[in-house]
Amino acid sequence: MNLGKCPLCGGTTNTESVDITESLGGKIVLIKDIKAEVCSQCGERLYSSSEIKKIEVLLHKVKQGTIKPKETRQAEVYLA
Repeated sequence: MNLGKCPLCGGTTNTESVDITESLGGKIVLIKDIKAEVCSQCGERLYSSSEIKKIEVLLHKVKQGTIKPKETRQAEVYLA
């Protein structure tokens, strides 16, 4: 996927490897190295259907407990 132009603001997009965080049952899950078109102006991320499928499959495996994390990290929690 190489759109070149952001559908939201019209800015230029570039293909980048990004990290995604999701909250599952009170746990924060970090998925690394997902390909996305990222707008250099507004930061909007656009994912191809194959990358979305990859994310969905990984999250399903995490929910089912059929995949183990590559590493475990601590996160700091702040209240506003």
